[in-house]
Amino acid sequence: MHNSPTLCLAVSLLLALLAVLHATEPKKPNVIFILADDLSYGDLGYTGQKLIATPHIDRLAAAGLRFTQAYAGAPECAPSRASLMTGMHMGHCRIRANRAKPGSGGYLRNEDVTLAETLKSAGYSTGFVGKWGMGLMEDEGAPFRQGFDYSFGYYDQGRAHSYYPDFLDENDHEVKLDDNKGFDMAALYAHSKADKNRYDAQGNFLAPGVADPAKAKNSQTLIHTAGLDFIRRSKDRPFFLYYATQLPHGPVVIPNLGSYKDKDWPLKNKEWAGMVSWLDQCVGEITALLRELNLEQDTIIFFAGDNGYSQWGYFARKAWSDDPLFQNKGPWPGGKFALYEGGCRVPFFVSWPGQIAARASGHVCALYDVMPTLAELAGIPSPPTDGISFVPELFGKSDQQKKHDYLYWENGSKLPHGQAVRFGPWYAMRAHPEKPLHVFDVEKDPGCTGDLAAGRSDLVTRAKAIFTEAHTDSASYINPGEPSPPKRQKAKPAKKPKQ
Repeated sequence: MHNSPTLCLAVSLLLALLAVLHATEPKKPNVIFILADDLSYGDLGYTGQKLIATPHIDRLAAAGLRFTQAYAGAPECAPSRASLMTGMHMGHCRIRANRAKPGSGGYLRNEDVTLAETLKSAGYSTGFVGKWGMGLMEDEGAPFRQGFDYSFGYYDQGRAHSYYPDFLDENDHEVKLDDNKGFDMAALYAHSKADKNRYDAQGNFLAPGVADPAKAKNSQTLIHTAGLDFIRRSKDRPFFLYYATQLPHGPVVIPNLGSYKDKDWPLKNKEWAGMVSWLDQCVGEITALLRELNLEQDTIIFFAGDNGYSQWGYFARKAWSDDPLFQNKGPWPGGKFALYEGGCRVPFFVSWPGQIAARASGHVCALYDVMPTLAELAGIPSPPTDGISFVPELFGKSDQQKKHDYLYWENGSKLPHGQAVRFGPWYAMRAHPEKPLHVFDVEKDPGCTGDLAAGRSDLVTRAKAIFTEAHTDSASYINPGEPSPPKRQKAKPAKKPKQ
């Protein structure tokens, strides 16, 4: 049977209409989230650093929206990453500290909904490279079981305390790195703390224990390459890349000292600067690839640190003391592992050429706001979270931006019973429910030098109410005020009966 001219015309009109509708449908942006590991607030040029070169990051930040009051979900690695990935604060998050109670697991589970699963439901290709820390290969929390189509790097964050491992994880298998066999991690840490890592005359690192140091494979090189390859493979559809680099987490070491080789600085400072500049170089290569693939206008880039100041630990100095050369700590007290203001403040900006205007924003936000933000950008409902989408703030509609009643934190290796809250300009914290509560106006007093608790009982009462409201007990982590789990006792041999 022949099609009638009328039917053919109707079909043609319908196809044309569908094409118009498809063309006018808003395109979902590609998303790249770059999470730096242990980056100090003042390590970047745009946050005030004068001695370390970060031109690529600075250009991205200058062209985007720079959040000046942004916080991580936790003051240390694993819970901070889990908060970002699930949109939950520490009163509700599955992972609440770097170490769980013995035998309790403490990884993501099937019922947890991640950024990858959320964006995958919106048609995104999803990839993770770098440091995971939320589940091992055999666990429910492994990245390839949490919504990622592709995953590569360190699933075990403890193993990520190296740059020359004997294997890395890729999807559901291990990738052996035979050229790194024999690498002496203990020697690396000992040399680093003594400021005696070995480099040749050209500034190349001589990996201890490796048969041929020239062939040693630095994990950041492999992770970065995997990230670029994922972008190339995914260029024809919306993609989400979670780029969780190790840099500049210790041990302090760099494949080549580069432009810092001949600086009149301590070796550790040369290495730290080299690591931060290497991070900057990798960011530059990501943006260059987006331009090459004509994806720059279609890609929104998020950049953040994962927790507060940590460099003191790698430089064998007093806890949280600022570096006298780089002065990169930031004005807040404390740092990584503790719920002082300086433990959770992080650099954070969002860049999207042609879409987001360049400016600074004082909007108070946390990285657990990223989940509802990305869901809104992808045009889908957000799963339940503790976050608030900051899409209005991104597009200059501050008058429409909802604000948090409070941001909440608990736990941390240095203060396992600690609780902290930011509400309005106030930051309140206590080390234990039975310890004094301190209150500071962090907008007027960023150094937290003037404790207001004695004269502002209203703020103390409000903070205590939030501590009760925001916390739900966890079976896997120490809850505030809970007795610490008993240490494992060695079995004593039974006494022999008297003969």
